[in-house]
Amino acid sequence: MNNLKLAITITSLLLMASGISAAGYEDRYCELDGATTESGEQVTGECYMYSDQYGELDGAQTENGESVSGECYRYSESYGKLEDAQTDSGESVSGECYFY
Repeated sequence: MNNLKLAITITSLLLMASGISAAGYEDRYCELDGATTESGEQVTGECYMYSDQYGELDGAQTENGESVSGECYRYSESYGKLEDAQTDSGESVSGECYFY
């Protein structure tokens, strides 16, 4: 019986800890690192996380000041990736972001 209580307690703690960890990404920023346009122009800025997995670019721009919009998705505790990102003129943007 004590082993069952211990197993339930450990399981409950692990579930709570994973929920806290995942919820910790909402309202955080993921900083772009190595993001570029398809022509090779560097893109800087951040991605604002609306949930533990999904965010949108915020204040991202190319070296020449052109705005960049798009989405980012978290793939690990420290890493996210841009998806469907493009400049105002329609040039595709790819890259990563990191949580610091």
